[in-house]
Amino acid sequence: MQTVRLADGQNYLAWRAVARALLLAGTRPDDVRWEEGEADLLTAAEGNTQAVAGRAVGVVPQRFVDLAKVALFHPDPARLALLYRLLFRLQKDHALLASRSDPDVARLYRLCSDVRERERREREARNHPQPMPVPPREEHAMDQAFEDIHSLAAARAAIQGCTRCPLFEHATQAVFGEGPEHAEVMFEGEQPGDLEDVHGKPFVGPAGQVLDGALERVGINRSRTYVTNAVKHFKFEPRGKRRIHQKPNAGEIQACRFWLGLERRLVRPKLVVALGASAAQALMGRAVSVSSVRGKRLELPDGANLMVTVHPSYLLRIPEADRKAEELKRFEADLRGIKAFIDRRGNGARGATAAA
Repeated sequence: MQTVRLADGQNYLAWRAVARALLLAGTRPDDVRWEEGEADLLTAAEGNTQAVAGRAVGVVPQRFVDLAKVALFHPDPARLALLYRLLFRLQKDHALLASRSDPDVARLYRLCSDVRERERREREARNHPQPMPVPPREEHAMDQAFEDIHSLAAARAAIQGCTRCPLFEHATQAVFGEGPEHAEVMFEGEQPGDLEDVHGKPFVGPAGQVLDGALERVGINRSRTYVTNAVKHFKFEPRGKRRIHQKPNAGEIQACRFWLGLERRLVRPKLVVALGASAAQALMGRAVSVSSVRGKRLELPDGANLMVTVHPSYLLRIPEADRKAEELKRFEADLRGIKAFIDRRGNGARGATAAA
């Protein structure tokens, strides 16, 4: 067993020099014990770390380097061993970082997320001692970004670089909305699921199939609607090879309101349908229960109509067949109300044309 002691566990260059020496010697992760202390110590590598500092040792993606530099600032003492274990594994599996369900990879992303969240809280505490929904500096940045994005295609490309909340560290990609640029109706869910995260499209998983079936039965053509989510990155907890959905928190919903607002600005739907409480919270700016607003015609500050109903995933979670069938009928009744709204607007437009 080799013991490595680093005087500064947050120093990426110091960690890299030792890790490269170990890697060059073919030292397996299980044969190394990492410590932090006053003096640097490499007890059994017998190599001078400076001698290999400038040599090409191992190959890793730049993504690993970026993540490692962040993860080293986490207080977890096991982070040093984790990084070397990942470095060692990356020599045989160059695509390892894409395996978000891998325990080591998931742990790395979690460490980075914790560090970024801590930095965000500290920054907010310094700049805004009193809580503010949208700091003026951020609001100005939003206005500038709005001015620079003039189409859904541009927004869809821009969101892939979004770092407004820590969720981007874990998700495969951001999942933007989909549908006609001037759709009358916008359906907004909570967040992408596992399949949406993989394919980059909203509502293509089990909940999407429930929504598609219900829309078809009530006579709404989904291709003529715009579908999106309040939060654009998949939030999950890895369990073995599975990724289990986690509900986004208020901060994550608030951070993503920028993109939802941009979609509404570009599409300008006459009716927005919030599917579930998280979607309603993103639109209304406050937490609400679905039962308290379901079936009511509400109005958003920009004049758009708002209707709230359950998320299709709610129907999937009901175990009793009879109750599931009953709740599905209620959901379809909500959709029929939406179809009636569409039909009324269509008849009104045709009547106006005839009168002209």
